[in-house]
Amino acid sequence: MKNFKWDKKYLYWGVTAFCVVVASIAFFWLLNTWNGARHGIGVVLSALSPVIYGFIIAYLLNKILTIFENRVFKKLCARMFPKDPVKARKAARIFGIIVTLLLALGFIAGLFAIVLPEITAGVVTIVTNSSGYLESAISWLEKTFDGYALEPMVVEWINTISEKVVDWLQNEVLPNITTFLSSVTGGVISVISTIVDLAMGLVISVYVMYNKETFAAQAKKIIYSLFRVKTANVIMEELNSVNDAFGSYIVGTVIDSLIVGILNYIFMAIMRMPYMALVSIIVAVTNLIPMFGPIIGAVPSTLLILLENPTQALIFVIFTVILQQIDGQILKPRIHSSRTGLSGFWIMFAILFFGGLFGILGMIVGVPVTTVLYSMFRRLNNRRLRGRSLPEDTAFYQGLEAIDPETLAPTYAAPEPEERSSRVTGILSKRKKGGKSAPAAEEKDGAEPEEARGAQTKEETKK
Repeated sequence: MKNFKWDKKYLYWGVTAFCVVVASIAFFWLLNTWNGARHGIGVVLSALSPVIYGFIIAYLLNKILTIFENRVFKKLCARMFPKDPVKARKAARIFGIIVTLLLALGFIAGLFAIVLPEITAGVVTIVTNSSGYLESAISWLEKTFDGYALEPMVVEWINTISEKVVDWLQNEVLPNITTFLSSVTGGVISVISTIVDLAMGLVISVYVMYNKETFAAQAKKIIYSLFRVKTANVIMEELNSVNDAFGSYIVGTVIDSLIVGILNYIFMAIMRMPYMALVSIIVAVTNLIPMFGPIIGAVPSTLLILLENPTQALIFVIFTVILQQIDGQILKPRIHSSRTGLSGFWIMFAILFFGGLFGILGMIVGVPVTTVLYSMFRRLNNRRLRGRSLPEDTAFYQGLEAIDPETLAPTYAAPEPEERSSRVTGILSKRKKGGKSAPAAEEKDGAEPEEARGAQTKEETKK
């Protein structure tokens, strides 16, 4: 009997096959028991919500903390403790955390101080003048359509709607007032629970910000213990790129929304429109949502102004359209250091998919998350193409029918457009000069030298 020679590759194959089988079983089990699994996931996330909030708050405030710690308190604490650099570094971190939290809490308190009176005044005004809104609307419509054939139709339509509203209030709302109150009570309890979780998360964020280097080192330690060094280095590179892209997008979007809200407030103040602060905050918050955000914010804002002055509501709609054009063409390209790189289809897909899963929060973070995933996949794909000495430019693959396995010369199914032909020629000429290809490795594998392949490639391109 021949001696069996052990090879580690058999172990790797076995472990890989086992993991694939386990993952497949887990995936089908999750599909069959999705409702129960979703409930279980919801319970776990609800229990961990303070910790999750804490890490999110720490991540959002980290850039502000870094600015205060490095540019303000680092030199000051070094002078306070000249003989103890460790104590100086800890003191700078503590002072930075205190100032960062005070700024964040002051901003939130100021926001509520502005919004709550506006909301209270708006609700009181709407309730007080609710009986006169319909009469004012009818009077305005009669004046607007006076002398037109549409006047009787519009008045009849408004009367029909008013009768249906009264009937709905009497037959639907009043009999179910108990259910409505219980729902309101449940909503209030949920809001209180969320506020408590946020308060606990704020406390946890202090620990996370103070020990952020330790948490980062522990995460790196786990990565290097689970993967080979080469794979771990790639993972670390991807995580750094994710952090830079995601953080830059979030900070840039917040700054852009603040500018849009301030411009909206200035315009409303000049035009003396009602609900200036409330509408501006609605516009700023909904502007965080790509594509659909301005529409979501414009609808309730226009309705609020419409209750007071229809003419000003029309002016507000026109200004909103102009402001969004300025924001999309001027502000966002200057604020964001780089574009998302996603087409309109993928942006819409990200908003709808993540919005369906996580609501408004998903609509806000859906685009940056999709951008990060897209960028990771693109880098991985380009890395594999470079390893096979293939071009990374998409123009090379438009209309491609096949690639010669020996010469790597492309064959196209149809005659090439002049623009694409010139781009492909440029790509192949760069590869011939040895930019990102590996002639030595190709010759080692038995492929033809680069010069011969380049000549044949040019001939194929001309054809």
